[in-house]
This record gives sequence, C-alpha cells and structure tokens, in this order.
Amino acid sequence: MKVVTRAQMLAIESAAKEELGIPTLLMMENAAIKTLGYCLEYLGDRPASKVIVICGPGSNGGDGLALARHLRLSGIDTGIIFVGDMGACRGDALLNLEISRKMDVPIECIPLSDTLLDVPYTIETCDLVVDALFGTGLGRKVEGSFEYIIDMINSYAKHVISIDVPSGVNSDTGQIMGCAVKASQTVTLGLPKIGIILHPGAAYAGKIEVADISIPQSILTHAVSETSILSEKEIKALLPGRKPRSNKGAFGKVYGFAGSASMPGAAVLSATAAYKVGAGCVCACLIPQTSGIMHSGLKEAVTRILPEKGGGFCRKSLESIQDELRGASVIYVGPGLGRSSHVSEFVFELLSSVSVPIVIDADALNAISEDVNILKKISPPCIITPHPGEMSRLTGLSVQDILDDTFNVAKEFSREFEVITLLKDAHTIIASPTGHTYINTTGSTSLSKAGTGDVLTGIIAGFISQGMDVFSAGMLGSYIHGRAGEMASASLSDYGVLASDVLDLIPKCLNSYNSITHRLIPKAKAF
Repeated sequence: MKVVTRAQMLAIESAAKEELGIPTLLMMENAAIKTLGYCLEYLGDRPASKVIVICGPGSNGGDGLALARHLRLSGIDTGIIFVGDMGACRGDALLNLEISRKMDVPIECIPLSDTLLDVPYTIETCDLVVDALFGTGLGRKVEGSFEYIIDMINSYAKHVISIDVPSGVNSDTGQIMGCAVKASQTVTLGLPKIGIILHPGAAYAGKIEVADISIPQSILTHAVSETSILSEKEIKALLPGRKPRSNKGAFGKVYGFAGSASMPGAAVLSATAAYKVGAGCVCACLIPQTSGIMHSGLKEAVTRILPEKGGGFCRKSLESIQDELRGASVIYVGPGLGRSSHVSEFVFELLSSVSVPIVIDADALNAISEDVNILKKISPPCIITPHPGEMSRLTGLSVQDILDDTFNVAKEFSREFEVITLLKDAHTIIASPTGHTYINTTGSTSLSKAGTGDVLTGIIAGFISQGMDVFSAGMLGSYIHGRAGEMASASLSDYGVLASDVLDLIPKCLNSYNSITHRLIPKAKAF
C-alpha cells in the first residue's frame, strides 16, 4: 500500500477532480461518512452518548463539520468547538459550517468565547472527542488557542478519533509541531500519510484506519509515491511459492557466518530462522568453540568448522571455504562475530570476494565502519541491517540525529552506497538505492532484546534463498519478524519474550498468511 505526503495526496484529489469530475465536496462528505462508521462502532450501544467535534477553519475542519451533521442525524448528542476565526472558512468547509448552523448544531467558538473555563468539563463529560483541527495542512508550531485545546484534549478526553492526521503531527515527517493530539484512533483518508507511519508521529496516531473516500483505484495506482507499507493481501502475494514436486535444492542454500566464543547462540538463532521461513539447506560456518552449541541447538544444520583466531573468525576461516561459497544462494555475516582486528580482516576479505547476495548485520557492520567504502565494491545485491548505534558508526551521525530522521538517513545511505538499508527502529525503514522505501509497522518492545536481530538476519537470508529479491526479502522479513514478536508478546508479555520465542512463532505467523488451501490427498471417506 502506498504512503503519501501532503502534496502527493493533494495531487491525487486534484486528479480525481480534474480527470473524473469528482468534486472535493463529495470527497469531504465521504470522509465524514467513513469516520461516522468508526465513531458509531466505538460508541456502540451507550445510552445518551455525547460527542464533541473540535474543528479548525481549514478543510480538515470541514470534514469535522460534516461529521457533526451526520452524528446528529444518527441521534447522537453532538456539539462543535470551533477553534480560530470562522471568517477564515472557505469553499467546502464554509458550506459545511453554514449547513451546521442551519441544522442548529451547537457551536462554541474559541477564542471568541468567554467560556474557556468550561472547556475541560465539556471534554471530560463527552464519550468521544473528534479531532478535526489541522489534518495535513499544519506547517508551523502550534500556539495560542490551538495549543490550549490540544492540551485540554490530551488531559480530559476519554477517547479521541483524529481525522486524517492527529493535529500537531507533521504529515510529511512525523515530527511534533510543539504539541499534538494523542489519538486513540486515526481515520486517515484515501491513503496513509507518512507522518503517522513514522515515529514520533506514529505514537500519537493510535490505531490507524484507512478510509476509502471513493477515489478510484485507477487514480491511486498511478499516484506518484516511492514509499509503502504492506497490507495483509500484499503479504500473501509476496510469500515464496512451494511447489508440491520439489526438493531442498528448490529452496536454496544459505551460508551463514555467525557466532564467536563469547556469543555462540547467535549462530543457532540466525540459522534456525532461515530454516523456519523455508530455506532448503542452511550451512552454518562456525569456529570450533561454537560447534557444540549448534549441534545441540539445531540438529538440521549442516556445519563447516573453520580455523579461528582468538575465539573468532579470521582470514584463514575464509580461505578454507571460499571455493564452496560459489554454490550458495545467499550468504549472511555478522551475528555474534565479536570485534577484533582478525574479525575485521575476515569481513573485508569476504565482502571483497562475495559473488552471491549477502546480508550484513551486527559486528560485520561494526567492522566495515572502519572503511564504509567497502560497500561500494560489493557487486551482488547487498542488504545491511543496522540499529541506530551501528548506523551512527557507519555514518558519523549521532544516534539522536538518526532517530530524528530515520527515513531520510536510510534513503541517503542507500543512494550513496548502492545497498539496501534496513534501519531498525520502532518502525523499521527499508530503503533502496533507487529511492523506493518501505516502512515496517509491525513489532513491539518485546523485540528490544539480545538475539532478535540475529533472528531477523536469518529470516531475510531464508527468503532470499527461495528466490526473492533482496528488497522484497527485507520488507517481508521485517514484517514477519515483527508479527512473530507481537504474537509472542500476546502470551508472554513485552517483558518476557526471548529471541527463541520469536523463532517458535514464525511458522504460525507464516501460516496465517499462507493462501494455499488445496489438499494434496483427499480425505478418506468413512464406510
């Protein structure tokens, strides 16, 4: 599913109007009707429900004014708090304001009203507050009466539904413009806006609902946007096929370089994850100190025991297996390698000679931070999977600078070094050298634990081994990894989940999206 900026959404609406003759007033009416459905769903059968719709003078306020009318028509006790100058209303918003007045919908205007002290009580005694202050149109810091009303909403509202974007969130960047409404739900119109998918804006959006406002699919399909999220329908389409007449060779061979004397479990976690998503064979390339852990932890692993130095990989490790790597479908390197000059030498030698797609994670990233230009020398497709600390070492930016703009940091790094960048965060960014960017929306704080990154590396490698392109493997891998984490949290809490718990739930997660329903052998009939 495409994710858009404000300018891109305006272009979509303009195309619908100019090419098909769909008036913006109709789109505003559809937005109100769709939002009404979510309001009624929340209110349920509460007797004598009361709703306040808080509107500004722009088009988002027009959506709110139209919604207030539909709530009244549905028998809901509904009032409007209008913030700002009513005289600033224009076009469709002005028309809906005039209709609301004629229908005698109660309207209290701030700051023109002298009843500001009544606002907290009004909001607190409502069952639902609808936020229709700014939408996507905010371009400056929230101040004055708008800051006051947002503070009142956040302090006193029981449940908040924001229309399109929570007021105060920059719809293009996700940054908070001084203050912002903390919505329980956001009904975003037409297509999701980047600002409610990226953090910190995502943390203010609550549950995001995408409302169809009757813009034809032909317009949406041709809309200009290089950014996307995945829908469940798209997940099913991305999953690699599994032909009934096949063998392990049909699903690829993964070679993994992971683990060290001090972190042997990383090798087991990553190799197991590659198997769990369907890789045909996983060859774990190990140093002697980790082989026992692998053999006891993953009986299906094929192993190669390589020379080591100081409890880690070294140049001789690669020399002993280099010829065999030509038969790999994909290689991954990094989980639990440790940090030393010997490891760095090994990593640089591997990256200089690799001839198949490669996934680079963890300590392999720390090694290449010594000379990040090695990435430009990698010929086959490559994906790197840094967390913000590792990205800081790769770029020289501070961790805070990266967290403030994960979207553009990942995009710029991919463009400069011609690699796929998977920058881990609460909402992970996957960027390609061509500018295409995916924002992953799955996951929870349960994944903020040692070993979960090793699992993600194995998942991505396992998908690549089955023929997926590297960018799609990063998209699908991050999505499935996050969903498995959510499923583990549901039973074990965000506190109690281990990386191995995420591993255990990968098959269940995949099965929930598997669209194969045919039965190879008919069920036997009872006689």
